Amino acid sequence: MTSETIVKAISLILAPVVMITACAILQNGLIAHYSGISNHLRSVNQEILSLSEIDLSSSPSRAAHLHDLEHLLLPDLFHRNHIVHTVLGWVYTAVLVLIVDMFAIAIAIATGISWLAQVVLIIFLVGVGMLFWSIMLVSHELHTSHRSLQIEVHHACELCQPKRRNQRH
Repeated sequence: MTSETIVKAISLILAPVVMITACAILQNGLIAHYSGISNHLRSVNQEILSLSEIDLSSSPSRAAHLHDLEHLLLPDLFHRNHIVHTVLGWVYTAVLVLIVDMFAIAIAIATGISWLAQVVLIIFLVGVGMLFWSIMLVSHELHTSHRSLQIEVHHACELCQPKRRNQRH
């Protein structure tokens, strides 16, 4: 193998490396986001347990808050947690596919088999497609995350109360 072939192989392998770097940056943000949702789930669960231990018959607003926590916020947070968990799995799998692509590039150059070039491209596009799907899913999760905040604060928010009463009537 000539030095030109080695340089060509290394330069071709850099495209998946750049994509892996992008995946790593995305993973760091997603892990922080996943941790935040998980911590929020734990605190909501703790609040539900605390409210469940007191008599709520004299406080209809606390009873309504407990109901919202159990039936609206907790399922919403579980759903968001599941989406981010799924996205992390897709991103890690995309990294794996891109690493396989790096090996396929090296094998294609070392062997000179022409049809491997198409395989390399297909593997690369599969990895990029997985990353694209991951970003679509996390975009959906971020779009729906506002609902969790609304559920959590609507009992205490004075500005939200008239709007909420008007929605009931």
